[in-house]
Amino acid sequence: MNARVLAEPVKVRLQAHYAFVRLPFRKTMGYDEMFDSRSQRDLFHGLMLWSDIHGMGLVTGPSGAGKSITVRRFVRSLDEARFRVVYLSHARSTLTGFLRSVNRALDLPMRQHSSDLFDQAHDFLTANGPDRGPHPVLVLDDAEAMSPELFDVLRRLTNYALDAEDRFSVLITGTEAVLRTLKNPALEPFNTRLGFVHTLRGFNLEDTRNYVAFQLRQAGARDQLFAEGAIKKLFQASNGIPRRINQLALHVLIQGAVLGIDSITSEFMTQQLHNHPLYDPSTGA
Repeated sequence: MNARVLAEPVKVRLQAHYAFVRLPFRKTMGYDEMFDSRSQRDLFHGLMLWSDIHGMGLVTGPSGAGKSITVRRFVRSLDEARFRVVYLSHARSTLTGFLRSVNRALDLPMRQHSSDLFDQAHDFLTANGPDRGPHPVLVLDDAEAMSPELFDVLRRLTNYALDAEDRFSVLITGTEAVLRTLKNPALEPFNTRLGFVHTLRGFNLEDTRNYVAFQLRQAGARDQLFAEGAIKKLFQASNGIPRRINQLALHVLIQGAVLGIDSITSEFMTQQLHNHPLYDPSTGA
């Protein structure tokens, strides 16, 4: 039997138990539905200011903190008459694979040799001067797999007229693994090119409280479904990372529906966290 057919009644029952009009804490959410936390708002505003400066930018933060959705919101807010966004997700780890991905994203023909791929991409990107159409913005999302060699290639791609001007911009996003790679002494020339660097933090307690309220309001839930003590436990367990909040909150809601519980108390949250096979109370995650 189709798995979707099996899953649909379960979803309906979960919604019915709490009288949701739609499921909260969903994995998929559009950028226009995102909760406007202070940390994500600060990042968004920083990116908008950086877009006028041009050059190279770096956004890091824990997995699930909301980097990608905030960057998508930023990209959607750019004036298409002024900017052309070229988006690459999960950058390839080999030189040829990386250059092929860049050329493919630019709708350029494939070449056999890495040097030809490099020259073709470089010539195309640096041809876009101030009077030649929208400013290209190359977005490299989830760049954890990029090696020092690839970061150096990226730096050399931006070289134009002895760095007299930035013919295109580059925005790199990734977890702390990117920062560890960039600490390689050989990448000092790359690091000095970064005009905007931002680390996206998890929610604080107030953001977590407002986020839970936002999710429940979107779902049409009644007030106080999560007790204040339960929200504090959720914040501590998730370290304020939105994806972990979603995971743990949905887990607790499912267990509540299984046991016929209508309200998530602090005691029930503690019990479910203790029983969660992936939760380590010693680390809070």
